[in-house]
Amino acid sequence: MIIEQEEDKKQREIELAEKEKQQAEQLQELKKKWYYSVPPRFRESSFENFECANSKQKAVVEYLKTGKSAVIYGSNGTGKTHLAFATCRNQVEQGVNAGYVLAFDFFNKIRKSFSDGTTEDVMNRYSNYQLLVIDEIDKTQGTQTEFMYLYSLINERYNYMRSTILITNAKPDEFAAIIGQSALDRVASEGKVIDLTGENYRQRKSLHSLKKE
Repeated sequence: MIIEQEEDKKQREIELAEKEKQQAEQLQELKKKWYYSVPPRFRESSFENFECANSKQKAVVEYLKTGKSAVIYGSNGTGKTHLAFATCRNQVEQGVNAGYVLAFDFFNKIRKSFSDGTTEDVMNRYSNYQLLVIDEIDKTQGTQTEFMYLYSLINERYNYMRSTILITNAKPDEFAAIIGQSALDRVASEGKVIDLTGENYRQRKSLHSLKKE
């Protein structure tokens, strides 16, 4: 009896070790896939190297670490895209399948899918991410049909309780007119509307470099 218990214990330990090994391999594969999908400029973007200008931005970082939904708006150069990639990176490091897409690229893929019959594949790809960031929606001139697919994507993610982060330069009322109040409400109701208006970091960095010269 004792021998059988010891053998069962050893077998469970072997199975547990194998499971942990598989999980570690899956995590490494997820990290690798994410790393090579990110544009070189943003591959090292993280919460650690985001320069918080004030306590408000520190609070934003702490919220984004939760991986919950959000609508982030603000002027150019305030670090919205940096935070988008930092959020995805943070989630990927925890084993969460996260993705980032420019609204322009999403609309372009939907447009092309009409001719090759891959619309469902495109929609499934973006709806299946556990966390998805959609950036620069206000800078995209999509057709009414393309915006309907964007709404369908947001609604699908809302129904399956998957986090979605929308990023824009437009203020909430302006953004609602672009994306539609229903789409905006589905994201905002599951998370926060975050105002990231502030100093233009890129301009500040350029001026600092000029002063050094």
